[in-house]
Amino acid sequence: MAVERGKVGDMWGCLTGESARVQLALLTVQLGYGIYYVLTKSAMSGGVNQFVFAVYRDVIALSLIVPLAYFTEKDKRTPLTLQTSLLIFVLGITGIFLQQTLFLAGLAFTNTAFAAAMQNAIPVFTFLIAVVCKIEVIRFSKPDGLAKVVGILAAVVGSFTMCLYKGTILFGDDPAAGTTQGEQEDVARSSDTDGFLTTLFLGFGIDYWQIGALCLVANCFCMGAYSNLQIPTLRRFPAPISLTALCICVGASALLATGLASVSQASDWVLSSSGNIVSVIYAGAIASGLNFSLQTWANQRGGPVLVAAYIPLQTVFSGFLGLMILDDPLYLGSVIGAALILLGLYLVIWGQSLHRMAQEKELLCTPFSGVLDDTKEPLLKESKSAGTSNHGSVPRS
Repeated sequence: MAVERGKVGDMWGCLTGESARVQLALLTVQLGYGIYYVLTKSAMSGGVNQFVFAVYRDVIALSLIVPLAYFTEKDKRTPLTLQTSLLIFVLGITGIFLQQTLFLAGLAFTNTAFAAAMQNAIPVFTFLIAVVCKIEVIRFSKPDGLAKVVGILAAVVGSFTMCLYKGTILFGDDPAAGTTQGEQEDVARSSDTDGFLTTLFLGFGIDYWQIGALCLVANCFCMGAYSNLQIPTLRRFPAPISLTALCICVGASALLATGLASVSQASDWVLSSSGNIVSVIYAGAIASGLNFSLQTWANQRGGPVLVAAYIPLQTVFSGFLGLMILDDPLYLGSVIGAALILLGLYLVIWGQSLHRMAQEKELLCTPFSGVLDDTKEPLLKESKSAGTSNHGSVPRS
């Protein structure tokens, strides 16, 4: 009876306290991104340059989170060493500059449902990078290792399916039916650096949709690298909001320099439409300011795999909103690819759960295992653990 009460207590503990706050934060992040995709796609279709959009977005985000970080994390910030500064620089380039640029380019050439579905590949890239960096461990001879390997392969196949195969339209209308080649080139130039990269890819026989898909794959890799690099950075600089502000500052500086070099007309920096202004404000306040801060905070407490596990919800939110508001088409290839990615994702999560149970039973010593309930053990420790780990410890606030 006491054992049963203990199990009930453990289940209730997962629904309250720190664990509930982390999971509620991640749910809020994915809903925010779902709305962001729809608004951003509308702005890109309206001719807003991707660098202009990203610069304004990050300036708005900085104006909101810098004061918040300054007043709320005075006791958490540590001196910036050379190694910490280099990590922050890399985080700003991968997680802000490249991630935003590649995503906006991919969104401009595809649609909201496809862009959101491709984000499901982020957990796979996150997991692969974690394995290479020895943050995750694969035991190939055990069921948990096999589940992880099969899950990774399924998700990779799903990503390539979405990139290379469109298939028939299940819902919505074909956007190319009423669009001329000249109109497509105008859209390409408005979202690319004077159409240079688009022209280069088109010369190799790659169409607009495939260019967008490749940009989104690269975006997923950048996000996977960003999530994993946050772990060593947060150990040295345990102030998540301040870290987010510094990363956005680095990324915004790179975006501004690139935008000034590539956007030749001053009129491109003027947002004439009220809808575009609303999209930029929402992107800065929610997609950058709120979401990046919440993700960094959740990553500090639950690990990169927990953060990535919630990303499939973007497909549900943005796909529904895009279909209802923008009448975006839904292709058969997107459905097949997304299903494979989701299958792979949950095989990986299941494998991690098996690994965690084996770790508790066999006292395995692994660097870190990001499971759906990692809030029972602090991710950031004062000293390296050797031997058995205390899974009943309370996370630091």
